[in-house]
Formats: sequence, C-alpha cells, structure tokens
Amino acid sequence: MKELILSQQYALLALNGQESLHPSVAKNAVLRAVAAAQVLETKLGRDTNSFSEFSAALQKAVQIAKTLKKKETSQIEQEVVKALKAEELLKEVPDLLGCDMDYDTSGIELKAYLSDEISYVRIKEGLRAEILEDGPISLEHAVLLWLLRESGCIHDLFSISEQSRVEERMTEAATQDEQYRTLWEAEFHSIFEGVMNRFVKTKSKLFKNPYLEGVNLAFPYLDRRKSVFIDMVIWGTNVADRRAAAVEYLDKKGFTVEEIRIGSETLLKIGNIYYRIFPMTKTAYKVPIQGVNLVPAYW
Repeated sequence: MKELILSQQYALLALNGQESLHPSVAKNAVLRAVAAAQVLETKLGRDTNSFSEFSAALQKAVQIAKTLKKKETSQIEQEVVKALKAEELLKEVPDLLGCDMDYDTSGIELKAYLSDEISYVRIKEGLRAEILEDGPISLEHAVLLWLLRESGCIHDLFSISEQSRVEERMTEAATQDEQYRTLWEAEFHSIFEGVMNRFVKTKSKLFKNPYLEGVNLAFPYLDRRKSVFIDMVIWGTNVADRRAAAVEYLDKKGFTVEEIRIGSETLLKIGNIYYRIFPMTKTAYKVPIQGVNLVPAYW
C-alpha cells in the first residue's frame, strides 16, 4: 500500500461511519476539512518551508473551507472516495441506522462509509501516540489534529481525560513554535456553530446523558453518530440476554459485530465504532414498543 497523503489520512478517519448517499452537516464539515487539507499538504515535509509560506497556505485553507460551494463539496467527496476505494481502503456498506425501527420498513436506502480497519487503526494510534506522549509533535500530525478539531471529530479519537492532554500538548507546542501557534488559533468551525449551539441547548444535562459521555465542549462538537432503536421483547431479560439478542439481529442483517470488554462494561464494536446497549420503550401511535437502544460510545 502506498503512503497516504494528509487529506487521505484525514478522510479515512473522518469519513468512517458517515452517510454516503445523503448529505449531512457532519459530512459537510469533513469535506470542508478535506479541502483545507489538500491546500496544506503541499506545504508539509518541505525543509525550505518558511513561516510566511505556511501562514499564507493556512489562511487560504481556512478561506476555502469556509466558502466551499455545494457542487465543489460533492466533487471533493467523489475524488477522495474514488482514490481511497482504488486502494481498497474505503467501501460503502449498509448503514447501521437502517436497522432502526423508524427506517427498517421505510424503504429508504441508507449506506455508510467504512474505512479499512488496519489502516484506520494505524493512522489513529499513530496520531494518538504522538499527541499524548512526551516528545516533539510533527507539523503533519499537528495539522491532522487541527483538521479533526475543526470538523468535530476529536471526540471520536480521544477520551474526555485525553482531550485535556491534547489541549495541554498543543498549547505547549504553540508557545515554542510560531507555526503551531498560528495553526491552533486558526478556525473554520464557526460556520457550524449555529447547528452545534442549537443541539447543545437541547441537552440540558449534557454530561449526564450517556449518548454524550466523553464529550468535552472545549472542542467543537458535531453530532456525527446516531443511536439505533431495535424493537424486541426485553421483559424478563438481563444485560447479557439483550446484548446477545442485539448481536444475533445485527448478524442476520449482515453486520460484523464484536463484543469488546472495556473495564466493567461490554461494548459492541460495529464498523470501527463502539456502542453501548440500553433497554428502552418507545411509543408509536400511543402503543408502547419494547426494545434496545444502541448508543454511540464516546470515550
């Protein structure tokens, strides 16, 4: 496999789990960040790269990300997806959301991007190691982290305690190098703030909500994942019974599900994303319906 350029590394991390057939705010943020990455990657790895050149490229990247038109966004998606598919690093699979009771019988086709697990983990863990451990941070990894921050993806890769370490490390780097300071101060996520603020205002007990466990609003947050309700009989069942029933149901739907033990709980890993299971009763046309809710697990 050839070495991936910055925009491809970022896309492999950020497109994973996003809808492929339909637009969304979260995917739009990712594609704007891809456009920014395509500008900045031309300036990385050059020994002669000056601060003024990098600063000019950064300003251009931010401007492009903020002003990208719908047609341009679609073109960028097609290009980056085509390149990653050609390397067998990205594919389209049925979207887990299609298993939700509200979608299962709707006839709407839902698909999502799924990144190659080995490459996804390699890029993710390489970034995490360099950011969380002591030592110098390469400019390429700093830019990758910045792209993830601006598109609301930080919460997918770092736990809430690690996010404090991320802030500490980047602040330290910014005090030592003007390039890092300029990078960390630049932003284009403000174009999504209206969406984020409307969402956050509906979550009055943000940190008590298991759906948002691990979300630190010191970093931009976008709702990149959806919970999935599966109707089943839960009366008289325990946690293990419900988990086994959910795994069996998803297996019949063609999903590869792993049960991952983390601390005192067992999560379900589906397409590089982890989920918790909660019993739930929904009401449809005044009729109570039992089932389980698969809730994305932010670390």
